[in-house]
Amino acid sequence: MHFRRPFRRAASAPLLLLLAALATVFVFGNDRGRFYRPGHHDQVSNNHLSIAVNLSPAHRFLMFRNLNGVEGAANRYNLYNRQPVGSYALIALATAPFRDDLSLRLHAARMLMLGFFAAAAVLAYLAMSRLAGQQSAPRSARTAAGSDGRPAEPQGDDRRARWTALTATLLAFSSFHALYYGDVIASEVMPSLFGVLLTFHGVVVFFQEGRFRQLLIKTCVALLLGWHVLALVAAFVVLGLARELRARVSPSLPPPDQPRLRHCLALGAVALLFFAALLAFNLGNEYAALGGGRAWTDLPSVNSIRTRTGFNRGFNERYANQLAWRTFLVEQSRRIGALSVPWAFSARLLRGFEAGQHAHPPLALGIGGAMTAAALAVLLFVRGRFPAAVLVLSGFVWYLPMRHHAAFHDFVVLFYIGIPLVVFAAAAGLLRRLAGDRAAVGVSAAALAIFVLSSHAMSGVGHDAESAENKSALMSDFENIRRMTAGQPVYLPGWPGSLSLAGSPFATHYYLAGSVLYFRFDTRPQPCHPGFVVVRERVAGAALLTPDNSHVFLYDRGDYDRNTLHGSGPPDAPRARTDCRHLARPSAPRRDGR
Repeated sequence: MHFRRPFRRAASAPLLLLLAALATVFVFGNDRGRFYRPGHHDQVSNNHLSIAVNLSPAHRFLMFRNLNGVEGAANRYNLYNRQPVGSYALIALATAPFRDDLSLRLHAARMLMLGFFAAAAVLAYLAMSRLAGQQSAPRSARTAAGSDGRPAEPQGDDRRARWTALTATLLAFSSFHALYYGDVIASEVMPSLFGVLLTFHGVVVFFQEGRFRQLLIKTCVALLLGWHVLALVAAFVVLGLARELRARVSPSLPPPDQPRLRHCLALGAVALLFFAALLAFNLGNEYAALGGGRAWTDLPSVNSIRTRTGFNRGFNERYANQLAWRTFLVEQSRRIGALSVPWAFSARLLRGFEAGQHAHPPLALGIGGAMTAAALAVLLFVRGRFPAAVLVLSGFVWYLPMRHHAAFHDFVVLFYIGIPLVVFAAAAGLLRRLAGDRAAVGVSAAALAIFVLSSHAMSGVGHDAESAENKSALMSDFENIRRMTAGQPVYLPGWPGSLSLAGSPFATHYYLAGSVLYFRFDTRPQPCHPGFVVVRERVAGAALLTPDNSHVFLYDRGDYDRNTLHGSGPPDAPRARTDCRHLARPSAPRRDGR
């Protein structure tokens, strides 16, 4: 029966092997200490995880890192409303059961990101298996009805093509960028990549079976997770309109397959309207949180959009060298080269991981240029190439106009993943036709081994056991502090960088999520005086509230002031806590019952 077709595909040996290979990513990534890598791996994660932890109906699902307090003045949100709320909501749900265990909450969020990584790979496999098996089949064969009157399984869905798809997927997802960013907690990386490949799968199904409603639903789901799918939608609309125009200008040509003009316009309109609604929700929340009396163009998120799209003149002048087209295109080609080589090879071939940054030597430039040219050649000479063209071109559709953002974030190369997918699939398919099925299965087995070796090699990249142990102890210290403060206002002498993880101030925001953080010290009497202070040094004479801590310490604010030079006199600590209590964020009760 028709509804059993997905189950028959799910039981296929190539898909089971793919799932087994992807399971190794979870196994090798299970060591919590290996999360702390040089570069911005954990910095970005702490930033986005703090946003997810703070997400709540009490703040109208406003996305912010923390609340900054100034004694005697209104609290100020540290906002980050640049991305859709869907990914943060899922992270918040995944971490909610572990509120008082910061390390376990971080681990749960990482496993969620690896889940997006695995799901994206499965979607890539399913889409590429359809394309590899049906590229040469006419539309009449793809839509032929079975004996029961229902649509039959497409004749071009050759089971042998699934080995081709397995090879392409394993090789494309074994690169440095895919594995390094696989567990980074950020909506712009794995959730967004999953959304792109979800919509790509919808494009393939629509192209072959005409399921347009499914494509619309997948596009909206993808937009809830990230904006990058807009590039794929734009490529779909532009290529679809070009096909329609060709059919109208040259009636002698056979009528093109899907999509038609109405499909292009409908998908573009739905995606644009849904994107506008999500962005309006973000900006409206931000405007309300910052209060009236300011123009919409002064909102932080609007300024970020202007910078990313090249309308910030000061930013453009400051980074003119990096933003020059020649420099940008060369660097993008190098990144594509690194994306196209499995990490098991590129660790030596491309000089590997140096000083927290992935090296892109001239060899990567040549590989990137060759892979891009090969992908475009495949699109020109292979029939049934419309969905593949949509995926390949979507990376260029988004990041050439957005080079002011792409030039400074190497994870964006993940959205060129259509290039290695198409090239590896074409190469594996050609090998199968020339050398037979046994050779194709053998290449798939080799690709599986390469993926597992790459995943294992990545698990040790940048891993410093001593540093990981120190950072784990720092996290334990903050767990104790959060239990003691229970969401009450907290004062930090200096800026959050003094309490950071791997140099990232966002770590403090994450560790103290649920508290109003005061960074400015003012000795003048103020209506509100935070009752707690967090410092990185022990204070002689002051009663330590967290005697088990080793890196970060909690003191009563009044006791701290009496024993340091920061205070102008002993404040009334109990009264200060009462006065500040109205600023407290909703929080779980303290374990000591107070």
